[in-house]
Amino acid sequence: MSRNLELWTFLRHRRFTLAIGLASGAVFGCSSGSSANQTTASGGASLGGFANGGAIANPGGAPNGGTGLSPGGALGVSGTSGLASGGTLGNGGAITPGAGGSAGSAGNGGTLGAGGAASAGAGGTAGSSGGSAGASGGAGGAPPTTKLDPGTGPWPVVMPSDVASVCKLDASKLMAAETSLNVPWAVFRYGKLCYQHNATNFAAAEAWSTTKTLGATVAGAVAYQTRNMMKKGVKTGPFSDQDRVDQWLTTFTYNKDAHVAHVLAMVAQNTNLALGQKTMTYDTVGTTQINSISDMLNAAISQDTTNLTANLETFTQKFIYTPLGMKNSVWSSGGVTKTFAYTWSTDLMDMARIGTLLMHGGMWNGNRIVDGDWVYKMTHPSFEDANTGYGYLTWLNSASNYTFGGLTAAIQPGANGKYQGAYSPGPCAPVAIFKTHPHGLSDSPDCNYSAPYTCAQQMYDVGVFNAVGYMGQIIQVHPALDLVLVARNVEPGSIGADATKSVWDAIRPAVIAGDPKYKGDETSFCKDYGGNAYAPDL
Repeated sequence: MSRNLELWTFLRHRRFTLAIGLASGAVFGCSSGSSANQTTASGGASLGGFANGGAIANPGGAPNGGTGLSPGGALGVSGTSGLASGGTLGNGGAITPGAGGSAGSAGNGGTLGAGGAASAGAGGTAGSSGGSAGASGGAGGAPPTTKLDPGTGPWPVVMPSDVASVCKLDASKLMAAETSLNVPWAVFRYGKLCYQHNATNFAAAEAWSTTKTLGATVAGAVAYQTRNMMKKGVKTGPFSDQDRVDQWLTTFTYNKDAHVAHVLAMVAQNTNLALGQKTMTYDTVGTTQINSISDMLNAAISQDTTNLTANLETFTQKFIYTPLGMKNSVWSSGGVTKTFAYTWSTDLMDMARIGTLLMHGGMWNGNRIVDGDWVYKMTHPSFEDANTGYGYLTWLNSASNYTFGGLTAAIQPGANGKYQGAYSPGPCAPVAIFKTHPHGLSDSPDCNYSAPYTCAQQMYDVGVFNAVGYMGQIIQVHPALDLVLVARNVEPGSIGADATKSVWDAIRPAVIAGDPKYKGDETSFCKDYGGNAYAPDL
């Protein structure tokens, strides 16, 4: 109700006319009193399915924001009734996009029907077609329509009495999880801090190998910021995962034919990088290969010290810490040369920001931080023949033929020395399978699963991924649920290989009990969610 009131006040002061289609938390179809103006939706509110920073094109105008739009593009807005031309009103408030129309007249289609949530469709061209609607929240406490984050401010905290309605979680089961998971942890959903146990009192401390995922994220930001640079020889041009390492480094100790992708996947140490000939060996302290990424990135940044800053430390501050509002993070004591294997001192709040950035495909507060393609490669298998459970310095939920790279876990490997049966965090979670094969530098013809597991196309590409550190430092991301779990010291005295499962096992009952479809039915939930067939918040 408060969101509707704030939105109504904003619209009234801007001389907007609220048209048709209020459905408990969603506003559809606004018509402007001025045909030339454009209004940008920002903050936590969503207008007809726009993400933060997305723009609404008023009659006669074109959208002014490519970033922050929900998948599908801009929503065509009529200058008269606020409904797309040809749109009809039914019981509820769900928008089903139709074919695009011209901006300034109407988007053709746009049926309002029962339900309350708007579905994303194939988009139209900004300024020339009405486009399609983005996802939208509807009646009955539906999730937010946009992918929300806290911007540069603190995490919005959900009151205990509102956890069920706002976060779709069972507060009593979260409270019970404090016993089974009696370490600092927190649950973030829909861009809010939904629940925490000893998390806000946890001071920044070494997060060990979760640093690896931070490092891959920073590398992706360097790739994005250098994307338009001209290549004039070695150590020039865009930084890319497809580059040979010798494009950026003069000397290094691993395979001389290695590419950056091989290093990010921890396979560059192999003498033979051909299909079926390489293995993934976990680079625990980074001295085998991954720490060399620091020198690559410093070389790329040095091409433009005016815009990209002087070095990797100041780059990270400008392009990661500052826009994400990360106020409690220090990497490698603030030094210019970074240890990619560990040395990230941080708290749970900043850990959750990295997880949320990746969950939202590299977007934050309506701005592109990392290219979506880079994030996809981070969170999907890099080289399936070596490890189906590892992306770019990030662990993945896999069902077959994965390895912990020499680390030990409670689960036992199969006859081929690799593991079978999902474990990170387990079978009640979707697996990460690359959408096409072969892909990039991977020559694998398929996902490399063994029977009874299959590479058959999953309904939803929403595999769970994790940043995992020594003694159980965890960032666990569930894209299908818009859910980020963070925890510290889950397994003191251990390498932490089993911590991802422990965290999901503790929090999952609260998720299932609060799920509007399954309502506590764990068997059915796990069958569908674990089978990549349920993604309510995608």
